[in-house]
Amino acid sequence: MPQQTETATRTRICKVADLPEGQKVRVAGRVLSYDVESGLIILIEGRHGLLIDSLLSLDNQSSLWATERLSTVIALGRLEYPTVRLKVPTIPSHAHPIKVNENLVLRAILILPAPDLDLKLWNAVLIEEEEIGSL
Repeated sequence: MPQQTETATRTRICKVADLPEGQKVRVAGRVLSYDVESGLIILIEGRHGLLIDSLLSLDNQSSLWATERLSTVIALGRLEYPTVRLKVPTIPSHAHPIKVNENLVLRAILILPAPDLDLKLWNAVLIEEEEIGSL
């Protein structure tokens, strides 16, 4: 019998810290900042940010999101609390204050450009799922 792959939990960036380490997650947001040397991204949703390690997910389509500020992407990977402090990419001075947990990183295995993704709709669906799940 073929092995079943583990599905990734869809979640909002502001809720990622509530999930356990090692959890496979899928998040969507806008790329605020990308550090070429470390491969770290700050992906934002509103005023919340998530560090994403993109080194394992870079491919020939990466230039579609890496070179464009605030490009919309979907990232899939596992949550980790690294033992070594990561160098957070520089946040542009004109950006709104963003909350980023520097002790939590998503080790991305896939990052897809999603220019047509409606982030408001994505988040509205996830909020509704959270409310239904809490009943």
